[in-house]
Amino acid sequence: MISQKNIYELIPARYRNKMEQEALYASMEDEVEKYTLYGSLFGFVVTLGIVMMFAPFDPLAKAVVALVASLVAGPVTPYMYISIVAERRKKEIESILPDAMRLVSANIKSGHTLEKAFLLSARDEFGPLADEMRATAMEMYGGEPVEESLQSLEDRMKSELFQETLKLLRDGIESGGDTAALLDSSADDIRNSLEIRDEIKSSIRMYQIFIMMAAVGGAPVLFSISVYMARETTSMWSEADIGSMQDAGGGGMGGIGSQVGFDMSFSSPNVDVALFEEFALLAIVSINLFAALIISEISNGNIKQGVKYVPVFIIISILLFLGVQGAISGAMG
Repeated sequence: MISQKNIYELIPARYRNKMEQEALYASMEDEVEKYTLYGSLFGFVVTLGIVMMFAPFDPLAKAVVALVASLVAGPVTPYMYISIVAERRKKEIESILPDAMRLVSANIKSGHTLEKAFLLSARDEFGPLADEMRATAMEMYGGEPVEESLQSLEDRMKSELFQETLKLLRDGIESGGDTAALLDSSADDIRNSLEIRDEIKSSIRMYQIFIMMAAVGGAPVLFSISVYMARETTSMWSEADIGSMQDAGGGGMGGIGSQVGFDMSFSSPNVDVALFEEFALLAIVSINLFAALIISEISNGNIKQGVKYVPVFIIISILLFLGVQGAISGAMG
């Protein structure tokens, strides 16, 4: 019988390594196989269903687009989910890291060894950091060298701030420096870095709001007005009497056309309103997709956090697009 592990081992090694690394950062390494397989299946099925239900294409093109999108969304879905969990865990750890480092320093100043200081400082209010500190202390008590235990802790952390702190701590222990003073200094540096990060986020918030308003609000409104004008213009041309317009242009104006040597004629514009509306919907989806990723990039330094905003942006913008069209049609009769 084929087991979950056998199916997981069929996945390319490069993808498995990335999943396992992110799962280690998210403290989900024991469930990486389950999340990879079921997450891929969920992403494939949901994407296939959404595209087949809502994509504005003919049946053959819709099937091709749905298949391609599902094959992409399948492996991306579990990776993005675990990455988002890892980022959330990273932020939680960084927010309490200065207090934890100061507590470890205070315990060292009280005469405790490093492993005892880690164990005493692993308070429940420190959340995931407390679990990592307990695990590291147990490794030290189990006979593993301090430097290797700290290196293992560094490998499990996605936070660059924490990794740099652990590197300094290892270097300080190897050189025989004052560990307590080093931890106090690192705590101050981390706190200053977090404050600077918050200031930067505040200064760029206006740009985030502008991008969100342009993508979620501006684009759907402008496209809905354009689609409505194209539909009404096409309808007006289809109802117009082209023959009488040509007679008025050629003879009703005193034969001006024939006098100057050219024939004035009219023809209705060849505008495919349905195709234009399909283009508008695809453009709205694309704009909001990249808007969410750009907002995440300028606020967090990576695009992964923006994935969770993509469905919200797209749903709101499409509803606004359809709502504005209905409102204009109702207002104009």
